[in-house]
Order: sequence, then structure tokens, then C-alpha cells
Amino acid sequence: MPTGPLRELGMCNFSTVLARLNAKIVRTRGNTHVATLQIWRDDGREAEWIHMMTRGPGEPRATTASEPAYALVKGGPSIHLVLREILNGKVLEALDWDRYKRHQKLMIGEQTPANAWYLCAVLRCLGIDARVMHSGSSNKARGDMVRLFNKPKSTFKCLIMMFDMGGTGLNIHHANDRVVITSIARSC
Repeated sequence: MPTGPLRELGMCNFSTVLARLNAKIVRTRGNTHVATLQIWRDDGREAEWIHMMTRGPGEPRATTASEPAYALVKGGPSIHLVLREILNGKVLEALDWDRYKRHQKLMIGEQTPANAWYLCAVLRCLGIDARVMHSGSSNKARGDMVRLFNKPKSTFKCLIMMFDMGGTGLNIHHANDRVVITSIARSC
């Protein structure tokens, strides 16, 4: 059974801007699949590039750092949920173990690679150190990411974990007590 329509629906529900980017890329015979996302990561294509690709006709180019962030958050209910959890969890505040009794970090579970890439780009645009752990990450990269996320004073605040990673062998319970699930895992 083809998953393309389900994937597109998932992107539409995640963010209208991401859905617009996907539609534009597909019209040019491209795609937003894992291999393409890796090329985009390697090229450093993040929020400003997404904003340039998804601007509407006559919509001016961004002139400030906040304009792409505002444009990318608009029409994204899952992103609003994540941002609310970041604020509620005091993720952006200085570490205060005595007051909060936790590391003030957030883990996000996501099914669709394009959604995870997009969310990471938005959070980075907002100045939040976010990273995606996906099945294409090497064992060393995964271990380094977990070690850094577990460090209480590290700037790494949001771990976006793909469902295909599973939880096997990841020991992040010391650093994290807040989890947001932005999409439901597909049943195989």
C-alpha cells in the first residue's frame, strides 16, 4: 500500500508551510524523502531557505532574523504545541536544579522525517539547540548526542527522536522528564 498520501496528510497536519514546500518540490520532480533531507542538512538548508522556497507571490524577503521564524511557525499546530512545552518546561531558562528538580530539556517523538527536519530548522531559527536522532545516525553520533543531551549544563535542549529509532539502549531518563509526541507512529 502506498504511503505517499498518508505522508502528505501528516505533513499538512504538521505545518501548512512544510506542506507547501513539499508540494513545490514535488512539482519540480523532487521529493522530501530521507536522502533529500540529508542533502539539505549537509548543505545547511534551514529556516531561511525554507522561507525563501515557500514565500507567496509578492511576499517580501525576510529582512530580520525573526521574520522567517514567524513565517515558519504560522500554520503549524504541532510546532505551537512544542513551543508551549518549551515555555512550560522552562527549557530556555538557566538551569536551576534546586527550583525545578530536572534538567529543563525536551524530547520530541516524530514519525515523518520531513516533519522532524522542519521542526529542527524552526527551533534552530529561534535560537534553540535542537537535533534530530534518526536511523541514519551512526552509533557514534547517537552516543555523542545522548551524552551531550544528558549533560545538565549543555546547550542541547531539544532532542527530536524519530520513532524508527526506538528506545533501545538510549539512556536519557536523567536529562529528560518532558516528552511531546507530534505524530502517531504507523503500525506495520
